[in-house]
Amino acid sequence: MTNGRNYDVLIKIENDTITAKTLEQLIKDTNVKLHDKICYTVDNFPWIDPAQLEETMFIDWTAPSFYDRFRAENNKIIVEQLEQHTIPLKDYIDLAKNKVEQNMKHILDNSNNLIMLYSRGIDSLLVLSYLIKYDRLKDTRLIHCGHGPSNKSFIDYNLEKKLGIDVETLFFRHDDIVKYANQPNPFKFRECISRWVLEQFNNDTIITGYEGNSVLMHKWEWVKRLGTPITEQNIYVQDCLNIDWWKPTDLNHHTISMIEPYSRNWNNPKEFGRMFSPMSDLELMKILPFVDIRGMDPNFIGDAVMVRDMIYSNVGDKLNSLINKETITWNRPIFEQDIDVDKLNNDAINIKILRDSTRVGIKRISNIKGVANLIREVDKAKQSKKINVRLLMIIKYINYLL
Repeated sequence: MTNGRNYDVLIKIENDTITAKTLEQLIKDTNVKLHDKICYTVDNFPWIDPAQLEETMFIDWTAPSFYDRFRAENNKIIVEQLEQHTIPLKDYIDLAKNKVEQNMKHILDNSNNLIMLYSRGIDSLLVLSYLIKYDRLKDTRLIHCGHGPSNKSFIDYNLEKKLGIDVETLFFRHDDIVKYANQPNPFKFRECISRWVLEQFNNDTIITGYEGNSVLMHKWEWVKRLGTPITEQNIYVQDCLNIDWWKPTDLNHHTISMIEPYSRNWNNPKEFGRMFSPMSDLELMKILPFVDIRGMDPNFIGDAVMVRDMIYSNVGDKLNSLINKETITWNRPIFEQDIDVDKLNNDAINIKILRDSTRVGIKRISNIKGVANLIREVDKAKQSKKINVRLLMIIKYINYLL
């Protein structure tokens, strides 16, 4: 589900008929065509563009919203959306604050060996404030996962030390990326850091602050949805300063909440059984489009006022010195890296459909130009002996899907 749009089940509307299929069925159905953009980017699979969430990589198949209602009229299917702006902002803020705290208390009450993934981002600091409030910091290890080409931490933790807070650093190294690149599942490759962390602490409960920017309203998409630019410059969410106001977006149900393939839902027992985020709450995410933000001060979003208030409520100004500006995202440095081709097995770098004598796989892609472009990019990588992680991801998705 992404902002209420279904990931697991897609639909196709033809005249007065709606057909629904699961993602697994669509992958196996060789009659379903794939958009050729899958040969260029899969960052938001199964969507082509995260700003237009109806269109997916499966041609003619769309992601229905949980807020859509369908009715037949004159041999056509009419799609209507439930009315938005029905939940007063204050009511949502009160609900979210209470829900997040109850989720955190549930995690703490049902866990003994605690690990917190710490980044000094404001959602991470909120989790830290709960550990302090409920006297669990003393038996919780704070771990920063360093990653990127330099194998260096992005943060100097002297400020934490001055507050008596110890932070350990572990490094997700280049060879660890290679390990996940040499396995076939694209979803595991995309979330390789989280899976690697789980492997390091296989008997511990891991707490994170994922999805806080959505449910606690400090994500630039909220400002875009509001339609009013911020007026302050020294704000927490720096992306709010660089919004492309002219780019068309799905403003009815824009990406204010983003759970990419369901493996991104950190409270998913099947995929991440011991990794929890008190903010990653599906009940809250489902009601986000109905929150009435009309008239909201955009700086409330840009400076993460809601989370700041929650932290202050828990620990006063104890953590103020740690709040600066939004830090780099979790996986971004990984996707910008190159991997030595010689370290990869053949299946990781070869496009499986090219070895298929029936050409069924290639025929499923809408435009052969996409495949031709992908072949050129792979050939360049083989010649240079370096291949970008994003290109590897594309190969992995295509091999998995076709």
